[in-house]
Order: sequence, then C-alpha cells, then structure tokens
Amino acid sequence: MAPSADEITHEFIQELVHLLEQSRHKIKHCLNQLDLDQIWWRPETGLNSVGNLMLHLCGNLNQWAVCGINGLEDKRQREQEFSSERRLTRDELEIMLNHTIEQACQVMQSLSASTLLEKREIQGFSVSVLGALSHTVPHFVGHTHQIIYLTRLQTGDQYQFDWSPDSEKRRVPI
Repeated sequence: MAPSADEITHEFIQELVHLLEQSRHKIKHCLNQLDLDQIWWRPETGLNSVGNLMLHLCGNLNQWAVCGINGLEDKRQREQEFSSERRLTRDELEIMLNHTIEQACQVMQSLSASTLLEKREIQGFSVSVLGALSHTVPHFVGHTHQIIYLTRLQTGDQYQFDWSPDSEKRRVPI
C-alpha cells in the first residue's frame, strides 16, 4: 500500500526537524570552542563572523519558517545581522538560536499535507509552504558548515572534532 500524504508530510517534517537539530548541535559544539573575540572575528573586512552568521540564521529561519508560514508580521532587519556593531554574548546567541529553532520546529510539526501546498508571500517571493521550508532549512545547514569552517580556521590543530568515522561517539554523522 502506498503511503498517505499525511505519512509523507510527517516524514518530510521529521527530516527537516532532524536537520535543524543536527545544525544546532554542530553550532553549539563550535561555540564551545570559541571565546567572544573569536565568535565575532571576521577573516577579512566584508566577510562574516560566526556571530553574524548566527544572527543571520535566526533572522532567516524566523522570517521564512515562523512568520512567513504563519502569516505573521516580520520585523526582520537583515542588514543588522551583518553589522559589526551588534556583539551578543555566547549565551545570548545560543538562547536566540534555541528559541528560533524551537519555534520553527513547532510550526513545521503543526503542518498538514494540504498546508504544504498553500502559497505564502515571504521576502517578496510567492512560494508554497513546501518551497519555503525547502529554502530555509538547506540555507541553515549551509551556513552551519560556514560556522564549522570559521571555527576550524581559528582553532587549527586545537579544533575538537565531535565525531569521526573511527570514533565510538556517533551522535552527529557527516
């Protein structure tokens, strides 16, 4: 028997939630290896820091997966995500990240198969809810890997891997 639309929707949403949870874990692992100056370090003028990327991830995920899908007013100020003037602490960044991911996961887990096909206007684009999720979660994962790279760039040989193929610890496979 073929799976129902609700079963496919549930599986799709669970995979998106899993990807966000993996990214949260990877970002937290990086944050725990960096001090405040390293969190806000930019490799060159005009490039982003770990802190800026975290602000950007929260802004984008909130805009697309929380406000956009729910039709709520979006108060995102995208330019400030990349400003060098906003220096939140590690704890403030982690709280913001946790809150945003939790809100997005709640919204996603409330969706039905028919809702995935509904249209929304987000960031000036007319997209389906499915399209919005297919945009924002991979975007989140991509920037997570930039955060890992910036952490490794700064910590060099001192970088602490969370998992490797030959380790006993297999929490977050690559």
